[in-house]
Amino acid sequence: MKRLSAWQERLNDFCFSAESDTWLAILRIGLGLEVMLYALSLRDDWNYFLAGTGHGLISRNLGETILSLESCLVPRLGWFVTLGTRIGLHEETVLSVAWICLLGSGCGLLMGIASRFSAILAWFLHLCAAKSGGFVSYGVDNFTTIGLFYLMLSPLPDRYSVDWRLRKSRLNDPQLLGFWLRLLQLHLCIIYFFSGLTKCLGSGWWNGSNIWRALIRPPLTSSILRYS
Repeated sequence: MKRLSAWQERLNDFCFSAESDTWLAILRIGLGLEVMLYALSLRDDWNYFLAGTGHGLISRNLGETILSLESCLVPRLGWFVTLGTRIGLHEETVLSVAWICLLGSGCGLLMGIASRFSAILAWFLHLCAAKSGGFVSYGVDNFTTIGLFYLMLSPLPDRYSVDWRLRKSRLNDPQLLGFWLRLLQLHLCIIYFFSGLTKCLGSGWWNGSNIWRALIRPPLTSSILRYS
């Protein structure tokens, strides 16, 4: 019994170790900056990449049709376009509004304004954009979505946010902060373990072909493709 109690105590200390909210602030600011840079980098090519038919590099409808084979419940920009069409909005208008909201949610996260709402909005819109534009998305989009998912569930706001300074609310439970930090750490460990294992087993990472393919993917080559 003593040994079992000792193991339970170790497990509790591992999962619920007391932590400050500094890591949460770093995660919030970093993801806010990431979402802003993502939106700004696609400012001129947002409609070009995500247009339904006839305008984009690859039709969004094609990507979303393939996505529907996996699940019809995966969020996508096509939902907003369909809704906008029913109320008389053009596809370009709906996509532009989605881009503005994504940029705004990134700014909200960066400054800590309406942190929870900004995190939820950024997660949902970024997931929609990454899934609808699956042919031109890559690993960092997956990590951004994962980070935003954990951020919107974490005990916001942190002490460095505008929200906390305006509300002057109590600090979050250190053990709860430790739990979410540990959960995020374990998830990243699993991701990097299997990612490294996959790279070791694949020849593309040994001969350099995968690096070359990563460098020639959009949006790095968007200007060449548009004006060639």
